[in-house]
Amino acid sequence: MRNPSALAKTRLDHADAEFHVDGIPVGKMPIAVNNEEGIVIVIQAYLLEGSARLADHWRTAEKHGYTLCQWYDYLRGVGVPVLGAHEGHLRNFLLGGGSRSGNVLAVGKDIEVPRNKTNFAKFKAVVSFYDFWQNKRGRTLTNFRGGTLADLSEVLFQREGRSPSKAEINFSRTAKTKSKRRVGTPDDDDWDAVVNEVLDRDDENRAQTYYLIGSLARRSGSRGLGINGLLVPEFLKAITNEKAIRKIPNYRYLFKNFLLPECRFTIVEALQRMQRDRRKFIFCDVPNKGGGDPIPIAIPIETAVEIFEYICTHRQHVVVTRFANKGKKPPPNVFLSYKTGQSGGALTQEAMGNLFNKILKELEIDATFHRFRAAFCQEVVRDIYVRERAINGSAWQVNNVLEFARKLLGHKNPHSLEHYLNEVLAEEVLFGEPVMVNTAEDAPYVRAVVARLNEPNSEEFREAFHAFISGQGLETIEQEGRRYALF
Repeated sequence: MRNPSALAKTRLDHADAEFHVDGIPVGKMPIAVNNEEGIVIVIQAYLLEGSARLADHWRTAEKHGYTLCQWYDYLRGVGVPVLGAHEGHLRNFLLGGGSRSGNVLAVGKDIEVPRNKTNFAKFKAVVSFYDFWQNKRGRTLTNFRGGTLADLSEVLFQREGRSPSKAEINFSRTAKTKSKRRVGTPDDDDWDAVVNEVLDRDDENRAQTYYLIGSLARRSGSRGLGINGLLVPEFLKAITNEKAIRKIPNYRYLFKNFLLPECRFTIVEALQRMQRDRRKFIFCDVPNKGGGDPIPIAIPIETAVEIFEYICTHRQHVVVTRFANKGKKPPPNVFLSYKTGQSGGALTQEAMGNLFNKILKELEIDATFHRFRAAFCQEVVRDIYVRERAINGSAWQVNNVLEFARKLLGHKNPHSLEHYLNEVLAEEVLFGEPVMVNTAEDAPYVRAVVARLNEPNSEEFREAFHAFISGQGLETIEQEGRRYALF
């Protein structure tokens, strides 16, 4: 037995304005709120999935929301984290009538749950919720008797020859079901941890090699195939295609003799000058997934400088000690293997992935090497979306964002990028809307204002800020139904 009255109930509120999908009103967005915790993000993200991505009717989201609020409070009452629940907890929840205050406990695995419309509806709501977190967001759920809550199937309620009012279900399964899930996307903290692990290697050459490989995946969105196929001649050609480089006297001589210290210094200085002039990327052709014409990858100038320095130092050391000493000619690939007799001497994408995946596993980060590209892709989609919103306002088009992102990222199908845009839209609904500034120097100041407004005890600053706005003769810009602004 427990005392559920000691816990604040989780309730379902609604956003002030109607929620729209592709310009069509679909009702008011349900908001799961707990008096002690505020918005229950774990429920809210799932409700957003149905409303913003699947275009569920708002009443469907509302029904699921009420059930999940009850389920959330039930788990709080028994002291179980919401993503730590398993089949046994769901069985007890339904045996107790699907109530937040249920106190029925099954004493054995053969205890059966009555099949009725209420239990079936609550069963579907809870299982769909965990399917979202496991298979679409890559969260690891508690395994119980061969599966997780996301693995339960509705067919458990559908037994031939039984009427809906009399049929019963035993949750325990005889066969283990294999779960499918989306691997997590690493964030900046994850990347920093991986970089520290890579650079801590005893072999400085391999440390720098894998640092740059990871940087290309994270900072340019390159696939393993593209990183493996990055060639020194193509990389140098990409640099010489820049107008700023062609303005250098005798630039052809510089790049023909780029290993000479004086030439190397001039090239690096030119790249750094491009960076100071606010150039962000150079574009280099690499092999495309599935064959066909090469595709360009956008290499940040800072990373391009590091790669060029690497070619002149660490790569050249491998050329001399591993290839020239054995009378072998190195391949044109930027990243060379110590095993000169395998794969032509180039470092394979399998070797790259194996090392990074091993590090990710050791650091207990739910991601793979390929997901570093996913993190970059989401940043690209977010940037394109914000720019599309800045230009077209509420008339922004999903297809414009996806098609432009498709071209930049080398995808064949723009719909394969929809889940990245969905992530961006989810962040907006939960945390606020984007606001563009035209000058990069203004962005840190605007962020500082927002951070201060969001701090506790910010009333004095808020009053001073409002007074400053009024004192400058500025009028506030009101948008009906818009409650947030994200800088």
